Amino acid sequence: MSKTLDQLRNQWTTPCPTLTAVREHYFPHIKTDRRFRELIQKGEINLTLKKLHSSTRAQYVIYLHDLADYLDQQHKQTA
Repeated sequence: MSKTLDQLRNQWTTPCPTLTAVREHYFPHIKTDRRFRELIQKGEINLTLKKLHSSTRAQYVIYLHDLADYLDQQHKQTA
């Protein structure tokens, strides 16, 4: 288990924060969820979107292990 994942688990009260929460915390320069989703779907941001159920109104979430992997990758690229 990565140190990053441990830190995220301490930070968030859920294993799968909403797309909005992740965007607001880690991507404040991206102003809308719609734009954030577009960047993820185009592959410009390497995260995986999930829904907890199949309802069209279900919010998108990002699992902490995926977010940890992304943050670790970003760190490696900038180091």
